[in-house]
Amino acid sequence: MRKVLISLLLASAAASPALAERPDPSDREQARAERQQAREDRQSAREDRSSSNQSESNSRPEPRNIEPRQQPPVERQEVQPAYERQGHANFGGGANTPPVQRQQLQADRSERAGQRAERLQQLRDNRELRQSSRPTPRVLHTRPPVVSNVPRPGTQPPLRVERNRAPVQWSSNWRNNNRYDWQNHRRHHRSLFHLGFYYDPFGWGYNPFQIGWRMWPNYYSSRFWINDPWYYRLPYAPPGTRWVRYYDDAILVDTWSGQVVDVIYNFFW
Repeated sequence: MRKVLISLLLASAAASPALAERPDPSDREQARAERQQAREDRQSAREDRSSSNQSESNSRPEPRNIEPRQQPPVERQEVQPAYERQGHANFGGGANTPPVQRQQLQADRSERAGQRAERLQQLRDNRELRQSSRPTPRVLHTRPPVVSNVPRPGTQPPLRVERNRAPVQWSSNWRNNNRYDWQNHRRHHRSLFHLGFYYDPFGWGYNPFQIGWRMWPNYYSSRFWINDPWYYRLPYAPPGTRWVRYYDDAILVDTWSGQVVDVIYNFFW
């Protein structure tokens, strides 16, 4: 009997935890209800937040297009170019050059080009005149040159007063002497008579001189002397005279008065 009681006690003790751990159905329903209520609360809270955000966005004023404030027009001041401030001209005539100054530069260039062309043409005319085989133009043959104290084209200096000076003794008969056959000598030695360009001291151009006319001293200075006349088969000059070169002519001139004593046209070439 005692053993039966002990076994019953042990069986009841073993069954009591299982009974204690079995949940009550009402508790489960209450927990489920609480969870459902919590979910509804959270859903309503989210809806409240979204509605409040929407209301705030609707109540926010729309941005207005604010036009920028118009500034009063600023008067432009004409700035003087640097080359005008410094007093220098723009010789390049570039894009920055004012139109008036550009026109002036172009006019200056055309004027200088015209002057250069005129000088070149004058040099060509003088060269053709010296090397031409046609008769020498009688530029000054129509009338004797005018006496003047100032060098001018077509003039001759005043006659110097001679003080007990013996006249120059000269004869043109030397042309009949075969010793002075300069033409034959030039045919065999043409290079000796080719002296190149003649520089006119006044730039007047060629004017043929006749015997008796007077030359300005610049034409019979030492730079134009023929120091060795026999080199060209010319007779030696008497004292007080000199053979000089005038363009392509050989002139015997009295160095005291500048008077032409003898002349050979187209002597050089």
